[in-house]
Amino acid sequence: MMFPAGLQFLQRTQNADGGWGAVPDRQSNTEATALAVLALASCPEAKADHVERGLQWLVDLQNADGSWPLHRNTTYGSWTTAPATLALASFDDQRAHAIRGARWLLGHRGRSLGWLASLAYRLVPEKMAVRLDPDLRAWSWTADGFSWVEPTAYALIALKKLGADIGRSAGPHIREAERLLYDRMCSGGGWNHGNSNAYGVAIPPYPETTALALIALQDRQTETPNRASLERLVAMLSEAESGLSLSWAILCFSVRGLDVAVWQRRLVRCYATSGFLGETRVVALALLALSERIGPLRLALR
Repeated sequence: MMFPAGLQFLQRTQNADGGWGAVPDRQSNTEATALAVLALASCPEAKADHVERGLQWLVDLQNADGSWPLHRNTTYGSWTTAPATLALASFDDQRAHAIRGARWLLGHRGRSLGWLASLAYRLVPEKMAVRLDPDLRAWSWTADGFSWVEPTAYALIALKKLGADIGRSAGPHIREAERLLYDRMCSGGGWNHGNSNAYGVAIPPYPETTALALIALQDRQTETPNRASLERLVAMLSEAESGLSLSWAILCFSVRGLDVAVWQRRLVRCYATSGFLGETRVVALALLALSERIGPLRLALR
């Protein structure tokens, strides 16, 4: 399904430096630029110059250690290394930059909560504010912070896409990150941004986070937690009118080969109503979801 409004928006709002901001006329940032590049590259009608300039912006911003900051005003590596790595991995002539990003990710996972917290979780779990395995490490918003679902999912997709290019050493980190996602899964399936339970109260999942996690786990889709989470995602979408939620859900369904026509039509209606509030990442994800060219997010099944 063609989405000319999304294509025109991205081509019109590209900044002079080649990147995209969170919304038009804001400074370019790595997340928005990586998603815009992926979206435009999926659309045959897009002008190649926009993709090339976006790629160059990403290459120029990459730190010497392989990481990406959020934007030019910062220098330290961040979670945006994962979407940038994923975007560059989709282009053969940029794969070396993607591999450098992946190696940085492997060396900068989130931290554990430490031995004292680990002991407390095992001795008196009922007294802890949240329920989780404190020893599992995956990826965080900033280097060496607490691990969260969204940056972990992005990193898993990027690392799995690069596969043999990053060597077998990635395997244990990938498996631990998968265990962390399952540990953080909400009761009945699905994910929110961090914890499934706080102070004894179950925290509900969000459709966009659930869809992203399921994309990261698509090579394990036959496992019971994944099937339960997919059913939960469908149930959550019954009332969803968010462009972000619908776009990620369509991408999740598409990598599984499911019919997405109904959801695509709803996504187009949603844009007509809200214009996605001019958010670059949402327009980019919608264009990708409607283009039906989802190769960058499709993983080889185990």
